[in-house]
Amino acid sequence: MGCLALLVASVVGLALGLSNLSYKSPYVHPGIYPAPDTSFIGRRTQVHLPQEQADVAVIFIGGFGDQTTANYRSVYEWMPPLPIPGKQVRAYYAWDGAEGSLFDHNTEEIRQDLAAFLRINPAAHLIFIGHSYGGSATMDVLRHLGATPHGRVLVVTLDAVSCRERSYPRERAAGVDYWVNSYCAPYRTAGDIVPKIGGPWRHCEQADANLCFSGEQRGSDGRRYQHKYPHPLFVDVAPGGQESAYAQLLRALKELNLNPEQNG
Repeated sequence: MGCLALLVASVVGLALGLSNLSYKSPYVHPGIYPAPDTSFIGRRTQVHLPQEQADVAVIFIGGFGDQTTANYRSVYEWMPPLPIPGKQVRAYYAWDGAEGSLFDHNTEEIRQDLAAFLRINPAAHLIFIGHSYGGSATMDVLRHLGATPHGRVLVVTLDAVSCRERSYPRERAAGVDYWVNSYCAPYRTAGDIVPKIGGPWRHCEQADANLCFSGEQRGSDGRRYQHKYPHPLFVDVAPGGQESAYAQLLRALKELNLNPEQNG
């Protein structure tokens, strides 16, 4: 992607973000650990992966402008603890490590935190949920994981978008046990200009499940399905489908035998 195109996308994204500073999540789930900070600044601050003993790490990676709008933060705050035995910890990262870079897709901070976590918990299961550039950042993090010991790896991408050439291939990282890809097409709002410039992944052949939401229809929040509001892409059932991305994630936990109570 040319620098000029990305600069234009960045400026537009910032403008759209500033117009949504008042957006608030309608709910915060009480069972999340660490408990999320719900203050104005707190909702726009990264939550690093805790370096402590745990059985499951749920890692959310947001897209460009998310630290301004906090739109993706509602997914992090809403999702209850997953039905997996053991201790769960959560983390919430910006796609560029919160560096505010316009031209770099830097996942080094996330990779370092994950490596340190896995040194303490080599058998921990990893669940990644990435939105926009956070979708491609998720696969980038997992490509760097290599042979590091870990448990099962599940990924949910919400309207994933590429940022630079290395993330253009919509390829499944090695070691991913299940991948749910939820996306919006066609786009129908002005807020969708950023993913158009960045390069939306849309349907991914290597995903285990693809859920398509038409921008011509409205979601559970009353708005058209669109890139900048990922929550409906996570919790709604796609037109013609039977399960939401969240329900697909829960079903995958059962299929991978991570939820023995369900299997019983």
